[in-house]
This record gives sequence, structure tokens and C-alpha cells, in this order.
Amino acid sequence: MAQAVTIAFIGAVVNYCVAATLLFVELVRKVPIAGLRHWGTGTLALGAVLHLGYIILASVTSHKCPVLSSLPLGVSLTAWLAVALCLWLGRSRLYILGVFMAPLALTLLVGAQFVHSDNRDAALPRSLLATHVTANLLGLALFLMAAAVATFYLAQSSRLKRKDARHATARLPPLDVLENVEQRLLLAGFPLLTFGIISGAAFSKSLVGGSELALLRAGLAAAGWFMLAAVLLLRRLAGWSGRRAAWGTITSAACVLLVVVVYALRPVVGGGP
Repeated sequence: MAQAVTIAFIGAVVNYCVAATLLFVELVRKVPIAGLRHWGTGTLALGAVLHLGYIILASVTSHKCPVLSSLPLGVSLTAWLAVALCLWLGRSRLYILGVFMAPLALTLLVGAQFVHSDNRDAALPRSLLATHVTANLLGLALFLMAAAVATFYLAQSSRLKRKDARHATARLPPLDVLENVEQRLLLAGFPLLTFGIISGAAFSKSLVGGSELALLRAGLAAAGWFMLAAVLLLRRLAGWSGRRAAWGTITSAACVLLVVVVYALRPVVGGGP
């Protein structure tokens, strides 16, 4: 079984590398190569299948649930969810989002191997804890995709502003498509993040002690939530859109991602819940 886990892991890594390379070449070439797009997305899909297989096999062999008892597998599951969402959104020219998601998933998949595995507090209600963690994982995956779309929006906007028809971003979707997808991802992810923060605050009352890292983690989560709330509110009430909304999305998603990084550093830096 351990050998199968290793094979699935290496297979996912290799396919993510190949997918990132193929989709990058497809993006930057002036003349598209026939079939390169399909090879790139197909390789990304195969990587996602192997990635999911790795998560399942690793969970079985370690007897740990990615949601309840293993932070490394939880981080890996977030990466898989983001790739799955990218493939689902891969209609028309949105397939090019794989240029962003393939290397990001690769980074999270490999980086998760260096994250200390934690055992979540068994005193907490397992059903509520599972819901809390699942909401955070899904919310993070949605925000990573929203940040990817916002990044491509900025690139496309800059191209149009310069009137550079030869630039690689000429193959990106139109600005209105990118903005619409970005907004939908935010609307889907914001309630999940809200629930995650509220339930996390409730759980923190059940945990003993505290640390500077715990305060930093809570601060980053709150900052990301407030920025996302501001972006959505200003979109609705003030017609706020375009580059400002894209930068707000990227910044808030970065704060949410940093929460995971700080949580992963917990055992190394000094503990605390």
C-alpha cells in the first residue's frame, strides 16, 4: 500500500509539471500548436485523478482523515479542490487558468509533505469540527481560483490598455467574462469563509491557552474576511469593479492563504492552538 501511495504522489507531481509546461507554452506561443490545449488539460486532469488517489490511499494507510486529523492531507485536499474547480471552469478559454493552478497545486502538494501532522482536539464535537474544516477548505479553494481569475483580469486589462494585440494574454477570455467568473467565485466562497471564522471563534473558546501565532492567524483571517466583504459590498453599492476589485480579491485571498501557512508553522515556531 505504501508503494501505491508513493506512485500516486509521484504521478501527480509529474503530471502537474507537464500540464503547467504545456499550458504555459500554449499561452505564450504566437501560433497555437494543434492539440496542445487538449494535451495540457488532459494531463492536468490525470494529475488530479492521481492526486485524489494519493489522498485516499494516504488517508487509509495512515488511518487519518484529511478533514479531522491530518493537516498535511488537508492542505493537499485544498490543492485538489482548486484543480477540480479549475477543470470544471475550463470552458472556452478559461482552460488557461491551469497555467496558474497547476504550479500552485504542485507547490501545495509537495509543500504539504513538510507540514507537521496535527491531531485535532477530540473534545470538540466531531461533526461541527468536520463542517468547520470542510468549509475552510472549500472556501480557500474558491478564493485561490478567484485570485487566479483576478490575476488574469489584470494581465488582460494591461494588454488592452497598451493595445498590444501580439501579447500572450490575447488568448485570455474577455474582461467581462473574467470579472463575472471572479464575482461568482467570491459569492460562493464568502459564506464558507464567514462560517469558518464564526465556527473557529466558537471553537477557540473550547481550546486551552493561546499563542502569538494563534492571534496572528485570527488576525489574518479577519483581515481577509473584511477585505472580501468590502469588495463584495462596494461592487454591489458603489459599482466598484475592474482593477480595484481584482487587487482587492488578490490581497484578501493572500491573507486567507497566509492563515494556512501560519497554521502550518505552529508546531515549528512554538505551538499553541
